[in-house]
Amino acid sequence: MNRIAVGVIRKAHGVRGEASVEPWTDSLDRFDDLESVTLVSPEEAQTRQTSVESVRIHAGRALLKFAGIETPEDVQALHNWTVEIPESEARALEADEYFLHDLVGLRLVDAEGRDRGVVTDVYEGGGGMLLNVKRPDGKEFEVPFAADLCTSVDLEAKRMVVSLPEGIEDLDAVDE
Repeated sequence: MNRIAVGVIRKAHGVRGEASVEPWTDSLDRFDDLESVTLVSPEEAQTRQTSVESVRIHAGRALLKFAGIETPEDVQALHNWTVEIPESEARALEADEYFLHDLVGLRLVDAEGRDRGVVTDVYEGGGGMLLNVKRPDGKEFEVPFAADLCTSVDLEAKRMVVSLPEGIEDLDAVDE
């Protein structure tokens, strides 16, 4: 079964086993609907099925109480684990909305059809969502996921047409 991550456990909150979860959804209300979730370790080697006993919103984070997780130490053992739901329970997307995990693996090409690299990760930066891109030569750079830069997304073809500012690929390119 395919799953999507709705957040990541960052730390324990309080002494009763609540987890402070960084949301990976644009609506914190989404957490109110969670019942059964899968917790997935950062390297995806371990999973743990659990139910959500309670949800509170605090300072831009969701505070979740999971069944069977009773202490701050229990929560710390789950640091950086993702909170995932079946893809079938995902909300419907609008025309120009995408699940972040769907962007990973897309090949970036410019308007002339030149290969600019492959998206290896998507994450929130200071000014919005950033795509981490691996160039054909193996170096990596970041591109803001913005409509004026990412002009066309074709999930079926696994391709994104981009209009990159001159030199963006060299700003923070690092050797692997």
